[in-house]
Amino acid sequence: MLRSGRDSEPGMSLSYCLLSVVSALVLASCKGPVRSTRLVAVSFVVESDPGVRLPRARVTVDGDPAGESDSNGIVQTKIRGVPGQRLMIQHQCPAGHAAPSESKVLRLRRFEGLDGFEPPPMEITLRCVPTERIAAFVIKAEKGPDLPVLLNGESVARTNGLGVAHFSRRNAAGTDFKVVLDTRDHPHLLPQLPTRLFTLTDAEEIFVFEQSFEVRNEPRRRTHRRPRITKIE
Repeated sequence: MLRSGRDSEPGMSLSYCLLSVVSALVLASCKGPVRSTRLVAVSFVVESDPGVRLPRARVTVDGDPAGESDSNGIVQTKIRGVPGQRLMIQHQCPAGHAAPSESKVLRLRRFEGLDGFEPPPMEITLRCVPTERIAAFVIKAEKGPDLPVLLNGESVARTNGLGVAHFSRRNAAGTDFKVVLDTRDHPHLLPQLPTRLFTLTDAEEIFVFEQSFEVRNEPRRRTHRRPRITKIE
């Protein structure tokens, strides 16, 4: 049976509506799920050496200030972002310390708390390396009392009556030290001018210089006796 054009209009209208709905669903599926931003708690721990916390370090996240480390070396903040987002972390160290040249990258992750509680903050450790280190020197010179101690050619100490001396210096890591016990005024001591070489690493150092001397017996000077005159009667 043939139907008139007027009778077919409702069916076409319904088909058009269904096609529009399907098209909208296809377009929505192509766009993918919309990720919502959320606040993520982050704790930055600033250390000069492993386990040694450092205050007064400033931290930035993607160029925005996050805070300054407190007396415990901690900066606590919250960052808004989406899971998987990468953020550039930089920090400025206080005087006497330097940050490594490479910046850190923080990748946000999704953490769910237990029983409705908020998840613990993400913890990031940042280093501020000291620009100078302390080098302490201990001299033990057996049979070597009252000897000048030379450090890189400069007189810095003198051994006491027991042959002991100590001193310290603050220098950059990698500094070389030449320590000499100056025996030029004591020619009877052997060996003469004993020397030790030390290198300061990227840590506090205690250098011990132990030296045992032998005492050389000086030859006795021959004395000329006046001839003795015996009177014979």
